[in-house]
Amino acid sequence: MKNSLTLRSFKKYHPRQIAKFAKAFFNGRIYIVGIGRLRILEGKVAAYQHQKSEKSILIVVNEINQIVNELAQPKIAAV
Repeated sequence: MKNSLTLRSFKKYHPRQIAKFAKAFFNGRIYIVGIGRLRILEGKVAAYQHQKSEKSILIVVNEINQIVNELAQPKIAAV
């Protein structure tokens, strides 16, 4: 991901909205005000190496990726 620009800035932390964006754009960067810059790799949100020691960043990344996984699951109609 050489010379990649920030694709999108989010003014507020809305995990479902960010997850939909990550799933759709597959690779790139995002910026969340109050949290910082994150990467999108293969449709999942990832922290930069220097952020991996910050527990709050890892919680955010986990939460968003959990929603990405939920969005990827096929919906089963109740009969």
